[in-house]
Amino acid sequence: MSEFLLFTLHAPLASWGDIAVGETRGSWDRPSRSAVLGLLAAALGLTRDEQERHDALDAGYGVAVRLDAPGTPLVDYHTTQLVASSAARRAGARTRAELLRVAKSETMLSRRAYRQDALATVALWARPTAAWSLDELAAALRRPVFVPYAGRKANVFGLPFAPEVIEAPTLAVAFRRRAETRGVRPDAPPAVRQWVDEVWRRLRPRDGWGREVAHDRWDGGETGFVPLRREVRRDASPHRARWHFADRSVDVALLPEAPEQEGRA
Repeated sequence: MSEFLLFTLHAPLASWGDIAVGETRGSWDRPSRSAVLGLLAAALGLTRDEQERHDALDAGYGVAVRLDAPGTPLVDYHTTQLVASSAARRAGARTRAELLRVAKSETMLSRRAYRQDALATVALWARPTAAWSLDELAAALRRPVFVPYAGRKANVFGLPFAPEVIEAPTLAVAFRRRAETRGVRPDAPPAVRQWVDEVWRRLRPRDGWGREVAHDRWDGGETGFVPLRREVRRDASPHRARWHFADRSVDVALLPEAPEQEGRA
């Protein structure tokens, strides 16, 4: 048996990053590894200049994401006023409003992609070098130090993370057990349970809940998934303060509909 930390990510608007080229700012259909680890870092209270602690977070955990509902895409034509960094240093302004008054600003145009009402379930497992226990990460998600957001600061979350640590023999079983509870505790008030059920009914795709899972390599044995493909995504974060990202390989698999149909990955 292995331990997994599972939690829910849902936002009315979310942006999960993509390679940014020119004025286009895209979004993947599911939360990236860097987004998940950045969310955990914010919950733990890590600042961007604490690179060693970010490195420990990156090295200490594996991540799997099941895309329950992909939501619908939305593109925003975005205009932003900015001041060149050299001019900002010369101005010595204390606030952005003051900076825009005393320095010449430029307008940056961009097209920014979002996902509307996407829902994902995230699973984490600890590696031998993990600096925090899964219980500590769950506690941080319940009471985050910094305000969490879904990719951009304007994107608030629409459901509680509802983190829980689950014991299961495989990743597939852990995801199934999470689906049974939806993260609602057995002692939750009936009103809370009803509210979560209503939100999940509204978000459920017409063709059923998604079963595709993107996951890091798991050395705990069999995953219980049916393997589909391997992708390369630029969502590893070697340097948080400099906002650098690197390529990584991710396995994409299918969660079987029933235990007797489980494949082996």
